Amino acid sequence: MSYRYLVEQVCGYFGLVFWSLQLAPQAFKTYQRGTSTGVSVWTMLIWTFAGVFMGVYNIGLGIAIGLWVQPQIFTFISCICVFQEFHYQHRWSKLKTLCGFVVSCLFVGGVETGFIFAFKKAQQMNDQGGIRFFGIIPVIFVVGGFLPQYYEIFRERRVIVFGEQVDSLDLANYIAIACLDVGILALYYIFEWYQKKISVRSESEESQIDQVSTRSSALTEKVSSSDNHKHGAAFQEEMKTL
Repeated sequence: MSYRYLVEQVCGYFGLVFWSLQLAPQAFKTYQRGTSTGVSVWTMLIWTFAGVFMGVYNIGLGIAIGLWVQPQIFTFISCICVFQEFHYQHRWSKLKTLCGFVVSCLFVGGVETGFIFAFKKAQQMNDQGGIRFFGIIPVIFVVGGFLPQYYEIFRERRVIVFGEQVDSLDLANYIAIACLDVGILALYYIFEWYQKKISVRSESEESQIDQVSTRSSALTEKVSSSDNHKHGAAFQEEMKTL
């Protein structure tokens, strides 16, 4: 159990560092270029809510603290990217952008809090469908969030991320994050398989112990019954003698 806890914590903090910060280079690059051209605002908006549902699911399950914090940072940076679009492309003032950003953060925080209570209620009622709903939705949102970005890429006929010249450090950053994301995903399925294998083995051992215990109890009852029968027969013989 302690080994599983350690693995969960390690993977959680790796996810906190790499997965939650994967949009940070994009937000910085947009700020540096002074334009969000080529970045789909719909992708960032969908990912904002993906982070909300992921936060609900992770907090509801009570898993590693790192996995509680991870969706919050991801949602926060997604919100930054959304309002960069309003600031640079729709010419919102800095004050208006900041106010909109703060209100949006409070809104998604309230939505997440409400959904956490809903998740806990589903757990109390043992509503497996409701619990799975909160686990499936973020996956759909994360994957679906790529679609508007792909549309933006095909519309522009190019990937406008790095500007006219590709900076090697930026490229290395994106590639590293992508590889580490894949690594975390692979570790998730590997350790899920490992934990299921341990669980099956544990259940098998418990079943064997129960069978042995049942046989032992049956044997004890049989011996006890046999002894009682013998004592009863002896008592009857003594009564006949008398």
